[in-house]
Amino acid sequence: MASDYLVSGGGLALTAPPLVMFDLPSPTVWILGLLSACFAMHGLGVMRRQRTRVETDEEGLRFSPPRRRIAWDEITRFGLSYFSTRRDGARGWMELKVASPAATLRVDSRLERFDELVARTWHAASHCGVELDLTTLKNLEALGMTAGEPGPGGRT
Repeated sequence: MASDYLVSGGGLALTAPPLVMFDLPSPTVWILGLLSACFAMHGLGVMRRQRTRVETDEEGLRFSPPRRRIAWDEITRFGLSYFSTRRDGARGWMELKVASPAATLRVDSRLERFDELVARTWHAASHCGVELDLTTLKNLEALGMTAGEPGPGGRT
């Protein structure tokens, strides 16, 4: 998360001071103002992610804040996506999306023990009869999990 904070802070440091220090033309003020707002929003999002706690227990998956919970036996959707930052796909992150009738939760792979969370959630989703799309299957394989039925720990 340090790099995300550096991006937000650096962006604000470059775009906000000229707004108050110089008498700039209106189009420049709008552009710098929008860029400053984007960097500020990014920073707020990073803070929110840092405060979010993901917990699992015998009953399900819980996020706080905001307080959301998905019971293991209520999972209706399980998806694992990969987002690349380069054309060759060499760098990027994964996002786990889990849904039930009551909530949808998203977690990205920067979370500690992300692969364990994916395995446990995949195991529960398979018991709920959730069908996986081709992208999710390929991303499970990229994490070292086979496309078959997950074992008790989520891995086969």
